[in-house]
Amino acid sequence: MVNTLFLLLLLLRMNKQIFIVIGSLGLGGTEKQLLLKVKNLKKKYNFTIIFFYKKGELYDEFKKHKVKLIDLTDKNKIKLYKYIKVFIKLMIILKRKQPKIVHLYLPHAYLIGGWFSYIFTNINFLMSRRSLNFYQKRIPFIQFIEKKILHPKMKKILVNSYAIKKQLVEEESVISSKVKVIHNLIEIKKKKPKQENKIVKIIFLANLIPYKNHNMIIEVANLLPRNLKYEIQILGKGDEKYTQSLKKKIKISKLNDKLKFLGLIKDPNIILEKSDIGIMCSNEEGLSNSILEYMSHNLPIIATNVGGNSEMIKNNLNGYLIRMNDHKDFASKLRILIKNKKLRNKLGKNNMKLLKHKFVFKDNLEKYINVYNNMIF
Repeated sequence: MVNTLFLLLLLLRMNKQIFIVIGSLGLGGTEKQLLLKVKNLKKKYNFTIIFFYKKGELYDEFKKHKVKLIDLTDKNKIKLYKYIKVFIKLMIILKRKQPKIVHLYLPHAYLIGGWFSYIFTNINFLMSRRSLNFYQKRIPFIQFIEKKILHPKMKKILVNSYAIKKQLVEEESVISSKVKVIHNLIEIKKKKPKQENKIVKIIFLANLIPYKNHNMIIEVANLLPRNLKYEIQILGKGDEKYTQSLKKKIKISKLNDKLKFLGLIKDPNIILEKSDIGIMCSNEEGLSNSILEYMSHNLPIIATNVGGNSEMIKNNLNGYLIRMNDHKDFASKLRILIKNKKLRNKLGKNNMKLLKHKFVFKDNLEKYINVYNNMIF
């Protein structure tokens, strides 16, 4: 009887095997979302995370939560050789383990792992897209491969904004019912009383990559009065050449006292707690994790009106949406917020109401559970 019960429990746990394939476990929004999801669902499912590009800063966090990790990284500098090795290793793992679900995160993982949906027809494959499809225009044939070959074999395609769903349905011919919108998870923690800043602290939380458009905030700072008391703190890391070009531009503009690079900070809450305004200048977004973090800290927000930003920010309610590269309007709204503490507080407080109404942690977690359970049972 005991042995039978043990076998039943073992079989049930095996049936709940979910393999997640992703490039790395870095400090990006996607990786932080994955950590939140896995640590809150690890009692329900047997997660295994396979990564192939690099470990990343969150590797130890996943280990701490006792998530099984499989490292397929390779030191060979020839990309094609590396990806072929990853493909072969992943095929061997899937053949041996036969998980119930394979969940592919982001384009790199999708383009490597999606092909196995043709080989292992007994495994449920799903993909998470967390950005608009502009990356397809930069690399030849990707749109054709995804649209014609990979999308039809996915059981579900998960997205974090309605803007991404719209693209998939209208531009990539995916059936609407196959696309499931699950907004980012955001934990609302009890906040410490905010200390009064002598100068207004503005946070720009975004990795240093060109599409985040840090150049825009430099142009904005050039339009603001020099005697205005503010400091823009830029958090994140990324392309070194891009970073150096930004620093050079700041130096030429004599804005070193206004814009500060804080680098990579594992826990941005330390900075967010002391901030007064959150900004985002990107040219493309899915659903910005940074904006949700601003909201959870009651910060008024100014952001470009791209992707899913309009699903989080309502003009004059919790912040302002600005047309892409409209430096003058951005500077005008930022100047108003810097000078008007009462308005900052009003807009910031409305963020908590929006979070509790639209981005409920348990509700979004439940959506993942429903998707996984429908594939397992």
